[in-house]
Amino acid sequence: MSTILEDHQPPGLTRLGPTWYHEIPFLPHGWETTNERGSGSLKHAALKSLIRDQSALKPELFEHVPWCLAKYIWDALGRCNKQTMHMWKIMSIVYPEQFHELSRHYCLSAGSPKKPLEDYMNILNNEDFCWRAMLTIATTYCSAADLTAISKIKNLVALDVYSQPYSSKSTHDHMSVNNDGLPLQDGFVRGWIESNQLQHLRILRLYNQHEVTTSALRSLRDLPELQLVLAYECEKITKHIRRSGKPANGIGIDVEGWSACRLDWLWDSEKKTKSLNHVMPLLHAYESNIQPAKDGETRPSSLSTKLPILEFKLPTIDHSKKEMLAIRSNYSSMSIFMFTRDPVRQRIDGEKKQKRERDRGASDVPEGSHRPVKRAVMKDRGIDISKTLNDFF
Repeated sequence: MSTILEDHQPPGLTRLGPTWYHEIPFLPHGWETTNERGSGSLKHAALKSLIRDQSALKPELFEHVPWCLAKYIWDALGRCNKQTMHMWKIMSIVYPEQFHELSRHYCLSAGSPKKPLEDYMNILNNEDFCWRAMLTIATTYCSAADLTAISKIKNLVALDVYSQPYSSKSTHDHMSVNNDGLPLQDGFVRGWIESNQLQHLRILRLYNQHEVTTSALRSLRDLPELQLVLAYECEKITKHIRRSGKPANGIGIDVEGWSACRLDWLWDSEKKTKSLNHVMPLLHAYESNIQPAKDGETRPSSLSTKLPILEFKLPTIDHSKKEMLAIRSNYSSMSIFMFTRDPVRQRIDGEKKQKRERDRGASDVPEGSHRPVKRAVMKDRGIDISKTLNDFF
């Protein structure tokens, strides 16, 4: 089951922190005060007292609570439409095995994201890997700090970066969005790699990112888990590949260590159907990518596939708008480039990287240690000068 919060007009409850930008932790007034039998039971009264203010709840409070009671609490929150992200995260941390069967996916679709977007990335991140993270982000809303902060999400498995035209008619709060957003550039991508954090990123999709070049693809090879990079209407990447021409085998061409293929180059119906999964919604694209292939070419996921998924869409793409309909009508397979990795080559590159790191570690002097000090020894110059002086005197 997926829990999806579609939010286009956030309540503006910012005093409780970023977790409550789009949700209210308090129970609705008068919720289940009575039932058909009269007053509720003591158990129900204790429940209401516990979940009256969810912002006060922490994972430590549930350490000795059995799953049957935790499920009773979660079901009660569902009845009052208060299954919040905060409570979802607590359940995922304390009851990883049982809760996965109950709610495997939580999605926040924010129509009006607050700024800075870095706050959302801190919420997505989990260093204990209690859930997998997915992020869809519009560079129109991003500052340089926001784009850099993407590397902080250690459990990030899939990322969509697109450009959305700014609309002054949108409703925003006092921390309003302006039109100073930055496009994604090669430097930001290199920063992600150098942070050495995105070790579980498997899918990266770029839409209308005209500043990104094939140099970014060269950097992205250092991400061990990354299996797919999709570029749609990325001007500099498109120009580079068009100079290479269509491959004779109809499969792909080598670009910075990646096998590049355009959607209309595929003639095999099975491969084309499989490739169409890459342009589906991000969750669908990720889940199809981690499915074992018949030919055994699929690289196993580095994170357990039983971990739930927390997904943020900042902001939500509204496909009902006229401008979005116009974009979809111009959707062309000639504009979509997919970059995949050869498993054999990826393994060889990984082994080379490990060897370089071992060699570098062996050559470095351990911190706190000192090189052995050599004693000064006079060189034997063949002639004893003392004899010469004695003969002189």
